Amino acid sequence: MAKVTTDKLSQLLIAARATPLVENPVHAEEAVFKALLDATVYAHVPLENAPEGVMRFIQFVRPDNKQTVLPFFSDREQAEAASVNRRVAIVAMSGRRLLELTRGATLMLNPNIDQVALYPPEIVALLEGRSLGYYTQETIEQSEQVGVCPPTEPANELVLALRDLFQREATIRAAYLAEIHRGADGADIFLLLTIVVPPAHKERLIHLITLAIQSVSSYLTLPLTVTCISPDASLPDLCHHGIQFYGT
Repeated sequence: MAKVTTDKLSQLLIAARATPLVENPVHAEEAVFKALLDATVYAHVPLENAPEGVMRFIQFVRPDNKQTVLPFFSDREQAEAASVNRRVAIVAMSGRRLLELTRGATLMLNPNIDQVALYPPEIVALLEGRSLGYYTQETIEQSEQVGVCPPTEPANELVLALRDLFQREATIRAAYLAEIHRGADGADIFLLLTIVVPPAHKERLIHLITLAIQSVSSYLTLPLTVTCISPDASLPDLCHHGIQFYGT
C-alpha cells in the first residue's frame, strides 16, 4: 500500500510548480521525487494481453526533441484524460515499482501539466536514494557587458566530473569553461559552461550535468551556469577567453 496519498503528492507538486516564489525551491522539488517512490502512480498499457511474465507500457515521441518517453501520472484523473480516444488501459502501482520495471527508459511525469522528464541515470539515482540536484533557467541579454577570464578558483574536480560524463556522450562536440564577472562593479561572479551539442540533446544533457556535479558540489565555490550552442552556430567570443577542456 502506498505510504504517500494522492492528495499529499498533489500538494507537493503544487509547491514545486511555485518554486520561483518559495524560499527553498530545491527542497520542494526533492520532496516530490522522494514522495513519488512511495506514492501510487498511473501509467498506460496496451489493451492486448502481453506474454506471460512481460509487462508492456505505452510510450510516445515528444514533438519538441523527438525523444521517446514513457508517460506516467500522479493521479488517475490525468491518466484518464490522456487516454481519451486511445486503445489503452490504466495500471496503478507504487512509483518505486514503476521505476524498477522501466529501467532504461526515459519517463515523463504528468506530460500535459508538469512535463518532468526523468532520464535513466536519474532513475537509478532516485532508486538509490541520491539527489538529482536542481537548476533554474535564466535569459541573459545578448547586449549585456560582462568581464570574462579563465577560472580563477580551483575547478579541477568539476572539469574531471564533466569530462568523464562527456566522454560517454557521443553528441557533444566541445566544452568550454569561463569565469564571468557581471554587474556594475563585477561583483556577480559565476562559472559559465558552454557546450557545443545538437539542440535535441540539450535538455537531457543539462539533466545529466546537474546529476553529475552532485558528487563535486562541495568543491564548487562559484555558481555554475550552463549554455548549449548548436554545432552550426558561431562560437560565442566568451569561450575564447576561458578554457576548452573537452573536444572531439
